[in-house]
Amino acid sequence: MKLAFSFKYFLAWIIIILVLNYSTFYQAKNGSSTSSTAETNSTVELGSIKNSIEVSWVAELVDEQSLSFNKAGTVTMVNFKAWDTIKKWDIIAELDSADAYNSIDDAKLNLENAKLNLTQLYDWPDKSQILQSENSVTTAQNSLNTATKELENLKISQQNSLDSMLKNIETSKKDLETSKTNLELSKNELETTKKQQENSLNNTITTKSTTIQNLEDSFKTNLVDIEKIIEEADYIMWVTDENKDKNNAFEDYLSAKNTSYKTSAESSLLESISMYTNLKKSLANYDYSWDKALIKNLLNQYLATYNKLYETTDYVYKAADNSIVSVWSLTQTQIDSMKSNMSSYRSSSLSKINSINNSIASLDTLTDTDLISESNSNSIAQKEASIKASEVSIEKQEISISNAEKSYNETKASYAVTLDSKEKDLISKEKSVEIAKLNLEELLKWPTEENVKKAQNSIKQAEIKLESANKSLDDYKLEAPFDWVVRKIDYMVWDNITNTNDSWKYVYIENPNLLEITVMLDQIDITKVKLNWDAIIVFDAYSDIQAKAVVSSIDTEPVQNSWVVSYEVKLVLDDETFDKKILSWMTANVEIIIESKENILTVKSSVITDEDWKNYVNLMKNWQTVKTEVVTWISANWLTEIVSWLNEWDEVATEEFKVSSTSTTTTSSLFSPWGTKSSSSSSSRSSSNGEFWPPWWF
Repeated sequence: MKLAFSFKYFLAWIIIILVLNYSTFYQAKNGSSTSSTAETNSTVELGSIKNSIEVSWVAELVDEQSLSFNKAGTVTMVNFKAWDTIKKWDIIAELDSADAYNSIDDAKLNLENAKLNLTQLYDWPDKSQILQSENSVTTAQNSLNTATKELENLKISQQNSLDSMLKNIETSKKDLETSKTNLELSKNELETTKKQQENSLNNTITTKSTTIQNLEDSFKTNLVDIEKIIEEADYIMWVTDENKDKNNAFEDYLSAKNTSYKTSAESSLLESISMYTNLKKSLANYDYSWDKALIKNLLNQYLATYNKLYETTDYVYKAADNSIVSVWSLTQTQIDSMKSNMSSYRSSSLSKINSINNSIASLDTLTDTDLISESNSNSIAQKEASIKASEVSIEKQEISISNAEKSYNETKASYAVTLDSKEKDLISKEKSVEIAKLNLEELLKWPTEENVKKAQNSIKQAEIKLESANKSLDDYKLEAPFDWVVRKIDYMVWDNITNTNDSWKYVYIENPNLLEITVMLDQIDITKVKLNWDAIIVFDAYSDIQAKAVVSSIDTEPVQNSWVVSYEVKLVLDDETFDKKILSWMTANVEIIIESKENILTVKSSVITDEDWKNYVNLMKNWQTVKTEVVTWISANWLTEIVSWLNEWDEVATEEFKVSSTSTTTTSSLFSPWGTKSSSSSSSRSSSNGEFWPPWWF
């Protein structure tokens, strides 16, 4: 490695080594360590401090703004239409300002009256003035009496309201206890229902088995009964092929009085025989599988057959009843026997019809056990859901009671504030009575200096009201804030603006130069920013130009991105001197000014130390440092404002270096570019400016 050093460095280090050796020798001689101090200074100067938040974002053009009246009234003039160009301060539309001019006239009249009162103050009061003053005393006293009564009523009303709230809270607590009791009952009922449903299901299975078995047993019995009734009817009517000629002896006398009954009876009997035949086939195909649909279908066949048999026996009975007696062919005894048999079979058929209908109804009541199980499960689920809803309701009741108690305490506190306000108002009215009495006393005396001053103040107040009334005329006019273009006007002449919050009545104006910048601030910076605060914007396209802006909106709704929470702040360019072309999505650096001061005493923040909640600096006096307390204010950009105890051009030590030595080790952070060096070190080091120093130099 090449060694490079110059003669000036060689001479400087020779001097340093001699000083160190002398210091070491002196310390060794005295058997103790020594130290020396050297300072580099900072000057207290006049300057400025600006504390700000810096962030980068992009610009957006806001193409439209909406203007509306902030007063109610009738539109009397609209001076522009859509797409007209407007200039700043142009009157776009006006409201009927008659009320405003009336207010101005009233204010002028009040001013004249105030001046007249001052003039009249120097005249002796007449009887009307004295009477007016006496009336003022009476009015003030009546107002005091009314306020006293209102205060008493307010106390009663507040107490009644608080008592009612407490009563409602107690009722709610009782309802809560009832709900809890009902919940326990519902839980017990759920367990009972589960057991009952289990027993009911078992009983249903048993009942179904018994019912179906009884129905199947009745099928063959009823079939025999049907066959017997058909045989008896056929014995009389002889409609079957094998018996059709057996009643020839009395056929001419049977139903001779009304042959239609015979015809109907024969036809009905043939249908009964056909239905009986089909019924036997169905019964032969029945597999006794306990299929409810098959059983019901078979029962309906039996029912239809018995209905037809009832009809048949009725017709046969009527046919016999309408027969003619023949001594040799059809005797009365035979006719009576026929009628008796058919009447009996008709009654038995009707009985069977009722029995079968009951069986069908009974069969319909036999629910499928799977459906019962499903129904039971649904019922249990509903009860469990009801229990869950009751538990949720109880939680809501508890929350409601808590809110009610909170509301009670807040209302009580609010009532106390209202009561205090009323009591203060009562005191004020008592003073008004005293003042009215004093005014009456003063009226009977020559005007005092105080009276004159009050009259002069009344004139001043009237002048202020007149000025305010004149300014209120501006509220009846909709002025253009900038040179823009009208895109749309909702207002028409004679429109009646009844609500200043109407969101559908606007004048929409476009400004292609209105610039808005949206920035995202973190949760620390957002707490420092307020509306209408100034900001400085530097666009990357015009990096040498600063534009003024203001904070136009602060959205406190948090935006979370990758677990980082930020908040949206919008700024509007507010610099009429800035005439550069800005396009959407141009990037910009934004500096929001939090606080700033000009022409203040400043010093480097690094020279200030704190101790026991106080700030200190090392002030240079007579080539020595003096620990001096100072009062500080804002800090930013490594500078701090000094409020007191320092003056301009004072010198303050910025760093304090100590040189110490012992019998074995020398510390020299001032002379060594590497800080502390052990006396036994033998390594090579390079200087701070890049030059190499051999170890024997140290």
